[in-house]
Amino acid sequence: MSLSAEDRFAIADVVNGFALAVDDIGNVDGVVALFAPDAVYDLSALGMGTILGQEGVGEFFTTAFAGMAHNAHYMTNITASSTDAGAKAQAYGHAFSLGKDGAMMEVKARYNFDLVRSEKGWLIARLTMGLLIPMG
Repeated sequence: MSLSAEDRFAIADVVNGFALAVDDIGNVDGVVALFAPDAVYDLSALGMGTILGQEGVGEFFTTAFAGMAHNAHYMTNITASSTDAGAKAQAYGHAFSLGKDGAMMEVKARYNFDLVRSEKGWLIARLTMGLLIPMG
């Protein structure tokens, strides 16, 4: 089954919404609302392990936001397709984070989203980040 244009726009809104929510430092609830209750957030390519469930995502971003002064995430090259379980999307991300300690981090990543349809709309069931260019 193919995705409708409406589904594609809604999925792009989730992808872009993730970047916007992460850039709104302190908006843990906004980030968590994009994830399914049993979601998996895989940051192992960045050496940060795998986070499980909305509660884990909330704890991760509460801790991460505590050390951040500014964030800027830019998502491009968004594609979406249907799967047996819902949909998948891929996007390139260019992210900058400035820590409260003055440290700057820049990441160029490929974001892979597995999404499920819910009564709230499309939610992230699994989000995996992979590096496009090594950090450093």
